[in-house]
Amino acid sequence: MGFIDFILYPLVYIIFMPILTLIHELGHAIPALIFSKENVTVNIGNSNLNKQIKLNRLLINLNGYKSVVDVSYGYVNWSQVNNKIKLIWIILGGPLTTLIVSILLYTCLVNVSLPFILMIVFNALFIFSAFQFLLTILPIKYFYNPYVGHTSDGYKILQQLKKENTNI
Repeated sequence: MGFIDFILYPLVYIIFMPILTLIHELGHAIPALIFSKENVTVNIGNSNLNKQIKLNRLLINLNGYKSVVDVSYGYVNWSQVNNKIKLIWIILGGPLTTLIVSILLYTCLVNVSLPFILMIVFNALFIFSAFQFLLTILPIKYFYNPYVGHTSDGYKILQQLKKENTNI
């Protein structure tokens, strides 16, 4: 890893992880909007910046970050969905969206001739989105801040699949 990589990878992480996280959370929010009639709130960040974007029933809260370590923090609030399949689609929407982003970045890296700096940026974005996919689709309980005490999307899906099939 060269000096340019040493500088660019952390910069790309700090600048673009909030965007990758927003895309992931929108992957949850869009099915939640489709499968419910209530408002859906996307929260990005864990501080108190309190900038809001309202698009019909979708509210995006841009909260800022307490530290650069937290730039991948986000979550979505939606109203109760009483259909197991719909709920699984809402939960699965985030990781699927992240997987699509990863595939698009990889396809671009393989098939498009990019200038050196852009190649490094796209490579970093691919790596970060691939890890984001893995860390959200694997059924795990998080042990690192700011997610301590929370479970991954994969864990939530597994829990739903284990529940009795009463509301399909």
